[in-house]
Amino acid sequence: MPTRPTGEKMLRAVATVAQGAFVLLLMFLAGCRVLRSPKASDESIASARQLSLQAIAARGQGRWEQSEALFAQAVEQCPRDERARCGYAEALWQRGEQQQAVAHMEEAVRLSGHDPERLVQLGGMYLARGELTRAAAQADRAIAANRDLASAWALRGKVLQSQGKRTEALASFHRALTLQGQYPEVQLALAEIYREQGRPQRALTTLQSLADNMPPDQVPVEVLVQQGFALRQLGRHRDAARSLALAAGRGNPPVDLLYELGRSHLEAGDTAAARLAVNAALAREPSHAGCLALREQLATSQGTVAAALR
Repeated sequence: MPTRPTGEKMLRAVATVAQGAFVLLLMFLAGCRVLRSPKASDESIASARQLSLQAIAARGQGRWEQSEALFAQAVEQCPRDERARCGYAEALWQRGEQQQAVAHMEEAVRLSGHDPERLVQLGGMYLARGELTRAAAQADRAIAANRDLASAWALRGKVLQSQGKRTEALASFHRALTLQGQYPEVQLALAEIYREQGRPQRALTTLQSLADNMPPDQVPVEVLVQQGFALRQLGRHRDAARSLALAAGRGNPPVDLLYELGRSHLEAGDTAAARLAVNAALAREPSHAGCLALREQLATSQGTVAAALR
């Protein structure tokens, strides 16, 4: 026959049950906190994403200061949001704060789990700062993660081009074009290498392929300039002057472009047009060595013509 518990045993049993209930209560409360924290995190992420969307819209309208401020708020709201970090880095870079921009892009890369596209963005910043070894490392990591990423091959090509390794750069650029048929910055880089190798016709063909896929009034200035240089190299000076004139007609042309235009006009035999271009350049930069030399050349040419007429 079982014995009945004594009063002391009953008290101990009650205490044990109470202690167990207390532990369960603590576990429940802790569980509630755990369940609530992801919700709070989700709210932070949602808020950061909303701020980032506003920042992207501001950036698209050229309001870079507002864009930077919104991205900064997004990062503060959710420091672990790699997209906000990336946008903030780009805004800082636009303002010239390169060191801060690189630091935030490095963090964006880490938060993204070393996403190949983020690696390329970081590598581009290293390249712009002349840190070729670090830029090359990002390109290699991006390619190792995704061999079909055209921008990674483009980055590798740019690094190799900056190192003077033209043949290797051509191979990387061609791989990028295989993956992405229209890639303006790659096609421009290819054209530049072809001209440096003394292959102006190949350069011109590459540039024409790029321009043919754009409305005539939307062909970038750099494409028109490169076309002018290739045409000059081919001895087609009138065509070169025409291409450079189109480039100079887009807004406020740099002095160096006006010099190249004047030089092409002179080589084409149009001294009047050459003089106009040179005078326009010297009005903005009176000490430009190339334009001063070209003006002397024009004066000599005019004197020779006058003497021949006499």
